[in-house]
Amino acid sequence: MAITTHGLITIALLLTTVVLETVHFSGAVLDVHSEEENFVSPVREKRSAPLPVYEYVVSIELITTDVAVIDLLKSIRFPISITGAILVSDLNISTVCYPNSTGYQCRCEDQYRWSCDQCFMYGACDNITADTCGCISDIPPDGQHCLSADQHNFPSCPSTTISPSPTTPLPVYEYVVSIELTTTDVAVIDLLKSIRFPISITGAILVSDLNISTVCYPNSTGYQCRCEDQYRWSCDQCFMYGACDNITADTCGCISDIPPDGQHCLSADQHNFPSCPSTTVSPSPTTPLPVYEYVVSIELTTTDVAVIDLLKSIRFPISITGAILVSDLNISTVCYPNSTGYQCRCEDQYRWSCDQCFMYGACDNITADTCGCISDIPPDGQHCLSADQHNFRACPTTTTTELASSTTAFNTTSTTNTTDSTTPVSTPTTFVTNSTTAFNTTSTTNTTDSTTPVSTPTTFVTNSTTAFNTTSTTNPTDSTTPVSTPTTFVTNSTTAFNTTSTTNPTDSTTPVSTPTTFVTNSTTAFNTRPTTNTIVSLTAFNTTPTTNTTGLNVEMSIELDTTFNNNLNNKLSDEYKTLESRINRVLVNQYAEITGFLGVSVTGFSEGSVITEFTVQTTNIIVDEVAAANEELVNAMEAIAPVIGSVTATFNSNIPVKLINPAAIFTGQTIQLMCEVSDDLNIEEISGSIWKFNEREINTNQILFSGSTSILKVNNVVLLDIGIYECTLTGGIISYSQKRAITNIEQAPIIRLKRQVNVKCETGDGEVKSIECCVQSPYTVNWFSGSEVLPHDPPTSDGCIKYNYPLSSCSQPPVFTCKVDQQNYEDRTEITIFTEDVACRDPVYGDGREGDISTIECDPSLQGFKRARCESTKWILLEDTCIVTRVQQLLFASERLNEETVAEFATNLSIAVRDEQTNILGSPETISAIVDILKNIAAHIGEVVSVDVLEDVLRTVDVIIGDDARESWATLNANETRNASSSLLGSMELLAGGLVGEVAVATQRILLNRTSFNNSFRADLGSSIFIDIADINLPNVFITTITFFTLNNVMPVRNSSSIFNTTSNASRVVDTAVNAAVVLVQINETIQNVTLRYRKLNETLSRDAQCVFWNFTLFNDLGAWDNKGCVFVSDINNTVTCNCNHLTSFSILMATDIPSAIGFALDVITYVGVGISLASLVICLIIEGYVWKAMTKNSTSFMRHVSIVNSAVSLLIANICFIIGASIADNPLEDPGGNHLVPVGACSTATFFMHFFYLALFFWMLVSGLLLFYRTVMVFSDASKATMLGIGFALGYGCPLIIAVITVAVTAPENGYIRKYDACWLNWMETRALLAMVIPALTIVSINILIVFVVVFKILRRGVGDTAQADERHTVVVILRCVVILTPLFGLTWALGVGTIIDSKNTGIHIAFAFFNSLQGFFILVFGTLFDSRVRSMLSSRGSSHTSGTSGGLSSQSGLNWINRLRRKRNVYHVSDAATSSSTGASESFMSI
Repeated sequence: MAITTHGLITIALLLTTVVLETVHFSGAVLDVHSEEENFVSPVREKRSAPLPVYEYVVSIELITTDVAVIDLLKSIRFPISITGAILVSDLNISTVCYPNSTGYQCRCEDQYRWSCDQCFMYGACDNITADTCGCISDIPPDGQHCLSADQHNFPSCPSTTISPSPTTPLPVYEYVVSIELTTTDVAVIDLLKSIRFPISITGAILVSDLNISTVCYPNSTGYQCRCEDQYRWSCDQCFMYGACDNITADTCGCISDIPPDGQHCLSADQHNFPSCPSTTVSPSPTTPLPVYEYVVSIELTTTDVAVIDLLKSIRFPISITGAILVSDLNISTVCYPNSTGYQCRCEDQYRWSCDQCFMYGACDNITADTCGCISDIPPDGQHCLSADQHNFRACPTTTTTELASSTTAFNTTSTTNTTDSTTPVSTPTTFVTNSTTAFNTTSTTNTTDSTTPVSTPTTFVTNSTTAFNTTSTTNPTDSTTPVSTPTTFVTNSTTAFNTTSTTNPTDSTTPVSTPTTFVTNSTTAFNTRPTTNTIVSLTAFNTTPTTNTTGLNVEMSIELDTTFNNNLNNKLSDEYKTLESRINRVLVNQYAEITGFLGVSVTGFSEGSVITEFTVQTTNIIVDEVAAANEELVNAMEAIAPVIGSVTATFNSNIPVKLINPAAIFTGQTIQLMCEVSDDLNIEEISGSIWKFNEREINTNQILFSGSTSILKVNNVVLLDIGIYECTLTGGIISYSQKRAITNIEQAPIIRLKRQVNVKCETGDGEVKSIECCVQSPYTVNWFSGSEVLPHDPPTSDGCIKYNYPLSSCSQPPVFTCKVDQQNYEDRTEITIFTEDVACRDPVYGDGREGDISTIECDPSLQGFKRARCESTKWILLEDTCIVTRVQQLLFASERLNEETVAEFATNLSIAVRDEQTNILGSPETISAIVDILKNIAAHIGEVVSVDVLEDVLRTVDVIIGDDARESWATLNANETRNASSSLLGSMELLAGGLVGEVAVATQRILLNRTSFNNSFRADLGSSIFIDIADINLPNVFITTITFFTLNNVMPVRNSSSIFNTTSNASRVVDTAVNAAVVLVQINETIQNVTLRYRKLNETLSRDAQCVFWNFTLFNDLGAWDNKGCVFVSDINNTVTCNCNHLTSFSILMATDIPSAIGFALDVITYVGVGISLASLVICLIIEGYVWKAMTKNSTSFMRHVSIVNSAVSLLIANICFIIGASIADNPLEDPGGNHLVPVGACSTATFFMHFFYLALFFWMLVSGLLLFYRTVMVFSDASKATMLGIGFALGYGCPLIIAVITVAVTAPENGYIRKYDACWLNWMETRALLAMVIPALTIVSINILIVFVVVFKILRRGVGDTAQADERHTVVVILRCVVILTPLFGLTWALGVGTIIDSKNTGIHIAFAFFNSLQGFFILVFGTLFDSRVRSMLSSRGSSHTSGTSGGLSSQSGLNWINRLRRKRNVYHVSDAATSSSTGASESFMSI
C-alpha cells in the first residue's frame, strides 16, 4: 500500500519523538554549531539568558518491500522542514534484498556494510574486507540491515589461526522458544487443534508442538480455570483465587476465578513453583488468608469529546465483579490550540517532567523540577504524570558541559523493557507490571539490571517451539559487581497472532524472602513481519495489603439560585475554583460534626441554575444527623446563593444488583434483577424504586417493589439488553443505589428440523427415512430416542446432522428429540408412517394423505416453522412463523421503549432492515413484526417527532413496501385477524402528526414534505399526485404530505361496498386494483375543499375509477377503502381528478384488465376451445398416420405432411403444458389460505415448454412456406428427402430451442422469466420476455405472407402444370392453400394477444383472442388435413365396402359431400389405380382452385 508524503512525515515525527523521549543520551551529543554553551539555571534572576538549545541527529529506519513506497521516497526532495524545530535532512537506502537462483541475496548500498559476524552467519557473497562485507546470501529474519561504514564501529573478525580442520563448520545453536496465546474464540482453538505438528515455517524455524495450558468456563457461582495435563497453578494463585481441587506439591490444578491480568497455568516440568507458606499452628484457626489489594492505573488518550463526556458522566466507584472495583477517574492532561500552536496543561496533582518542559517549552514556571504547561503536543501520547506517585528527574545543573561532536544513530527495530531491582525485598507487596503493545514486530527482549551480586548465571529456556541456525549472540546483563560467568543469556520471546494480550510470568532474579512478588512482562504482537517498533509502557504501583478503613460515600446535590457560567464546566477556570473553594468551606462546617465524618468535597457543577454536586465520606450513616446537616446547609448557603428546593442525597453501594438468573443468559429468556438495602445500613423507610438501563429510566410494569426490595423482570431478553442496570431505592432523606453490568447474554441456539413428517412405507425391508437437525455455530446437537443417543452422520459445515431411521415393519416409530449439547434446548420430530396411497406430494412438505399435517423448518436465515395440511391433492399453508432473528429481537426490545431510547432504537431498526432486506421481503411474519415495531415507536416517541427519527422510520418503511414484498403483503392481507397494512398506515399518520417546522425527506419510494402556506396551496408530489387547496383565507397554515409511490403493493383492494368475510379477512374484489400512489395529507386546520389529481400506475386501466380514502374503522377496525366525502371528477390523459371535503390518506381504485361482465364467457370459450383443439389434434395425427404411406410418395408431399404432423404435435404438447401451468399456478386472491407464491420451479418448466412448442408451431409453418417457395420458384432444383428433412427439423425445433434458451438465460437471473402472479407464462411487466414469443411469431407470419404473394405472382405468369408432375402440382396447391389460410389465422391469434395488452378494456379483442387461441388445433385439422382432396379420397376409398382395389367411386364422395358443399366445388377427381403404383409417370388430376 502506498504511503503519502504526509503519512511518511508523520511516521518520522512519531519515531523521532519516541527516540528522544525514551532513550537516555549517555554519550556525547553532536553540537551542530561546534561551540561551547553553558547550561542556564532555570531561575527567575537570569531572565535575559536564553535556555540552551540542543540539536539531535536521529536516524529513522524503514523496512519495506513495496516498490511504490521506495519510488515515492526517492521522489521526495530533501531537506524537508516538519516544524520550526524538526528538519528531515536526507534519505539513504542502506540494503536491497532480492531473490537469486539459490535463495536470496542482500547487498549494501554505498557507504553501508555488513558486520563480520553477519557475513559468517549468513554467508558472504563477496570478499570480506576491513572486517565487513557488502553482500550476504540470506535475508536476516529480525530486520537487520547494513550499517553505515562511517558511523559504526564494526567488531573485528575472528583471528585466522591455523586450524587442523579448515572445513570445521560454524557452531549451530538451537533456541527453544515458547509462544503463548490467550483466546476465547472456539473457532481459533479448533483451528489450532486441526493443525498437524511439526510444521516447518522456513528451513531454520520449526513449530514442534501445541499445548493448551488453561481452560476457563462459567459455573453456578462464577468461573473456574482448570489446567490441562502437565500444567499447574502456583500456590499463591491457589490461595488468591481459591483452589477448587487439592493443593499438592505446592500447586493446584483448578482455581475459582479468572485472573484479571492474563495469568495462566505453568508447565509443571519447566517451572520451579515457590513453596506454600508453612502451616504452623495458629492461635486462631479461623484466621482468614491475607487479602491483598492492588491499585492499578489505566491510562486513556483520546480526542473525542463524546468519550470524555461519557467518562465524566459515570459515577464512581463502579463494581465490575466482587473482586474488582473501579474507584475513580482523573483527567491528567488537556491540550488545546492557541494563537501560536498548541498548549498542553496538566490537571490538579499532575505535572510535566523537567526534560519535557525544556523540550517543548514551558508555558508556566518550572517549580520542583516540573512544570504545569508545555507549548506543544507530544507526538507519542505522553501525558502529565502524578505528582504524588512519580519521582521526577532533577533539572540539569548550570555547570559548563563540553559537547562532543558526534552523530548517534538509533536502530528502532527492537523493543526493550527494563525492570530495575536494587535490593532484596523483605515484604510480599511489590507488584511490577510492564505492559507493552507492539505492532508489526518479531521479538521483545527483557533485560534485568541488578545491583546485587550474582553468584551463578541464570539461564531461562522455555518450551521447544523454534530452532534457529545461528552463531552465538549474547545479550549482556549489566551489574555493578563481578559475575562469575559473563555469558548469562536471558531471552523471553513472545509472538502472538491476532490476540489481545499474552502474559508471560517471569521469575525475578531479585532475591525475595516470600513467594508473593510478581514481575509480569506483557506483550501483544500483531503480524510477525520484521519492522520498526514503537512502545508505550505502563506503570508500577504500590500494592501493600490494605488496612485502611473504608468510607461510605454519600453523593449529594443542591441547586443554587444563581446564573450558570460555562466556565463552571472547566475545573481549571478561576470561576470554578473560586466557587468550589467557597462551597467546600461551607460543606466542611456543616458535615464535620456527623458521626464517622471523613471528608466532603465538591465534585462538579451542572446547569439548571447552578446544581452543585458534592460527596460526603463517612464511616457510618445516621439518617437523623444527615437530615439535620442538610437543613442547616440550606441556611448556610444563603451567603453564596439562595437554595432552590432541598438537598438530595444518594448512597451508591459497592454491592452490585443481585442477578437471580444463572451465569449464562440466552436470548428469549427472562432475567430478574433484585436490589435491596444492605443490612448494615440504617436508611429509613424506602418509599419507591427507580430502575435505569444505561442511564435511561425504564418504564415498564415489570417492576415489583416491596418494603426495601425492588425486582426488575425483563422478558424476552435480547443482545441489546446488554448494559448497565441501576436501581435507586428512594427514601425520605437518603436514597440507596446499586448497579450491575449485564454482559453475559448470548444468542440462543436456533434448532431447525421438521417437526411433523409423513412417510409412505412400501415394504419396510431396507427402507430408511432420514431426519435432519441443524443448529448455528458454535453449538452442536445430537439425536435422542428417549435417553439413548442415536448414531448420525458427521456434522456438515452448517451444523446439520442426519439420522437414518429404518422403517422395518412399517410400525409407528417413537418421537425423536434433537438436543443441543451442554444446553437446555431441544426440539422434536414426529414421524407418521402410512401405507395408503399418497394424496399430496411436494418436494418441500413431502408426501401425505388427505388431512395429514406437515411441519417443516424455515430457511437458514430465519427461525420458526411452517405448518401445512394436505387438502385436495395439494398442501395448504396453515401457519408461517418464520421470522428473521434480528428483527424478532428488535420486536422484543421495542416493547421496552421510552422517549429517551426511541431515537437510537429507530436507527438500529433502519440498519437491521436494510442489512436483512433479502430475507425480510419474502417473510410475511417478519414484515408483520416490523409493522408492530413501528407501532411501538409511534406510541412511545412523545409529542414531538424529530427529523432524524422520521428519516430512519421512512428508510425502514421504504424497504418493506417495494415490489418484491408484494406476495408477503398479499399473505398478510388474507390473514384472518391481522391488519398489518392498516396498522402501518396508521403509524405513519401518528408520526407525521408529531412533526414541527418545515421538513423535507425523500427515499426511493417515499416523499415527505411539511411546509406552510397562506390562503391556498398547490404542489406536485413527485410527478405522481398533484394537490390543490383553494383559497381558505387562513394565514400560516402547516400542511404535511407523505407520498407512498408503491403502497399499492401493501394496501388491500377491499372497499366499503365489498362483500367481506369476517372469518377470512377477504373480500370479493378481484376485479379492482389500487392504480395510483397513496398520499397522506395532514393539516392543522379544517379543510372543506381539496382537489387531487393522480397519475395512473397502469395506464391501460380506464374503467370504474373510484376516489377513495382509507377508513380505519371499517370491518371491525381492519380498515378498507371508502369513498365517503370524495367524488370522481374526470379521467383525462391517464390522469384521474378527484375532489374531497376532508383530509386523510387518499388513492384511487380502478377495474382490472378483464371486464368482470365477460369473465365467465371468456372462461367458457377458453376451456371448451382448448378441449376441442386437443381432440382435433389427436384426430389429425390419427388421420396422418392412416394415410402416411400413400401420401408421401414424392419429396414435396413428404415434407408437407412432415410439417403438418410436427405442427400438430407441437401445438398438442403446448396445450398440455398450458393445462399443467394453469393447475399449478395459485392465485392468492382465489386461495387466501394457500401458498401464495407462484411455484417458480414448476411454473418455469411449464412456461419453457409452452414457449418452445408454440414457437415450434410457427417455425413448422415457416417450413411449409419455404417448401412452397422452393417448389414454385426453384422448379428445376431437386433436393433429396434427407436434405429437406434435415433443414425442416433444424428450422422447426432448432430455432425455437435457441430462442427459448436465450430467453431463460437473459431473464431468469433477474427473476423476470415468468409472471409473478395469476398464471404460468412469460413475463411482460418487468422484462418484456413475452416479446420472445410475439416477435418470432409475427415475423414468420410476415415472411409467409410475402411468400404467398411471390407464389401467386409466379402462378399467374405460368400455369402450375407447365413444368411439374401431377402429384407435385397437387401438393404445391395444397401447401399454398394451407399457408394462405393458417398463416393469417395463427398470426391473427397472437396479434390479438398483443391487442389485449395494448387495449385491455376492449371486450371484442378479449373474446376474439380467447376464441382463435383455443381453436388452433381445430384449424390445423380442417385446413391442414381435411381440405386435402387426396386425403379425403384416401379416407373415402379405404372406408368403402368394395372388395377390389378400385378407386373411390361415388360412394366415397357421398361421405364427404358436406365438405364439397362448403367448398361449392363440383369437379372432384378420383385417383386412378395407377396412382397407387410407384410409377413416376402415372397420370394424376388435381383439384383446381
